[in-house]
This record gives sequence, C-alpha cells and structure tokens, in this order.
Amino acid sequence: MPIRSLRAFLAVHHLGTISAAADRVHLSPAAVSAQLKMLEQKLGAELFVRTSRSLRLTSTGHRLIPLAEQILALHEEMLMLAQDEVVTGHLALGVVNSALTGVLPPVLHRLKIETANLQVKIIAGNSAELLAQVENGILDAAIVTQPPKHVISSLCVNHLYSEPYALLLPEPIPYDSLAAAFQSSPYIAFDRHTWAGRQIDDFLHQLGIEVRPEMELNSLDAVTAVVRQGLGITIVPLVRGNLRHLDPLLRVILIPGFNREVCLVQRRNNPQQKLTAQILGAFARLAQVNEYEQGLGST
Repeated sequence: MPIRSLRAFLAVHHLGTISAAADRVHLSPAAVSAQLKMLEQKLGAELFVRTSRSLRLTSTGHRLIPLAEQILALHEEMLMLAQDEVVTGHLALGVVNSALTGVLPPVLHRLKIETANLQVKIIAGNSAELLAQVENGILDAAIVTQPPKHVISSLCVNHLYSEPYALLLPEPIPYDSLAAAFQSSPYIAFDRHTWAGRQIDDFLHQLGIEVRPEMELNSLDAVTAVVRQGLGITIVPLVRGNLRHLDPLLRVILIPGFNREVCLVQRRNNPQQKLTAQILGAFARLAQVNEYEQGLGST
C-alpha cells in the first residue's frame, strides 16, 4: 500500500480540503488528487464523494480511516526499528488534562515494557497552552485536541484517536431531540475558550440551537458532576478510558458524526522523532478497543 497515498488520504480527511492537505504533506493539490485516485484504484473502491465544491468520505472511506492510521504508525515504527538502535533518551510530553487518567496510563505501561530506557516527563495542561509550548521548543511533543487549521502550519500533526460527543442528561429527564432538550433544561457549558468548547458552540449554532449557559466550567469532570446533581444538561466528549457513560445517574445520548479528534503534535524537524515514534506506535497498538458500544443511546 503506497505510504504517500495513505498520508494524502488522512490529510484530506482531517483537514477537509485538498489544498490544505497539500500543504500538510508537502505536495501540490494536483499531486494529492493523483495520490487519492491511485489509492482508490489500488483498493478498487471509491473513498470520496466528489462535487464541484466539496469532498467527503464515503462509508468505505470512513471504515478505512483507523486502518490507514495504524499502517502509518507502524510504518514509522518499522523505520525506527530498522536502524537497529536501542531507543534511549528523555522526552518532554505535554498531555491534555482529559487524557491523563484515561488513555495515557496504558500507553505509558506499554512504553515501559517495550522501551525501558525511554524516560518520559509528563506536563499537563489545556490544548492551546501545550501547543504553544511545542512551538516554542519547551515540549518535544504534546497530545492535544485537534488544533484549528490556522494554527498548525509550522507543526506536524499525527491523528491518534477520536472521541464521540454526547448529550448528558440527569436521569430521569426524558429525551426527544437536541432542540427540545435545550429548550426545557438549563445548559451547563464546557469552557468555550477551549478548542473543544468552541467546537461544541459552533455545532449548536449550525443546528440553529441558540443557548445561554447557566454555568460555564473549564473541567469536563466538573461539568459532568453538575449534571449528575440535576442542575442542567451538557454536551461533552466521551473521554477514552473514562466510564462516565456507565454512570447510573446520567443518561448519555451519542451525537452521530460529531467527534473530537485527539492528535500528537510536534515540530516538523523535531530531533526527538525516534522517541515520538514510540508514542505513536503504542497508540496504534491500543487503538482498537471501542468502549462506547454498550449502554449508550443515540440522537
């Protein structure tokens, strides 16, 4: 499978346009289009629905995204292992707060087993703060929410996993629709200065749902705790490794097609790429568990 074609495929998926993807993979827009056609011919399937103004994934394309991400992560790991070197060193890794107790511990456990000589220093924070520290060379890399397109031109962004957004309601509030839910209950908002908070705000605006938050909190756990007390409803990402969707005091309604993307960002010429390749490989091997399948409703 052509690695360059897979890179172009994922870049178009994450950035939404061929021109933005071309900047990401350092090809011309025409070359990116050619890589996509080549991949479709190789697979014998259409991956995109093309119109004069847009490009969106087919159902087949959506199914192949996780596999493409794994192939690229394993490719990076193969390149590193082929050099026949013991991976050693110190890595300063920023981690968005919500990942600290969910997905990060099993990744660190795998790293400890596979690369005992790799020492990782974890710095927690919000996505915008961590990205700025990567740009300034304070951090070698960071695990963050997918940055807005206009702030990542100088960075290399590797997609790690997706987290679905969900409507949280206190039991036993009934649910008919998103619009009806927000009309009948106070809104507890996740901090709209964060990237995830702005994404939620934009989503509601696109649906024509105008809301005025009763409260606005900068912690997903705090937002969830307030909803558990029956003080309102909210929309939050279901953080991988967090079991809030099994809480008997909450009703959790998945919002189809609305996800938060979590990525590893690093400088393009990062001297620690051998070490960050280990992080990417660990995520790739742990990426297949879907803990959102049970106990969830859907809009």
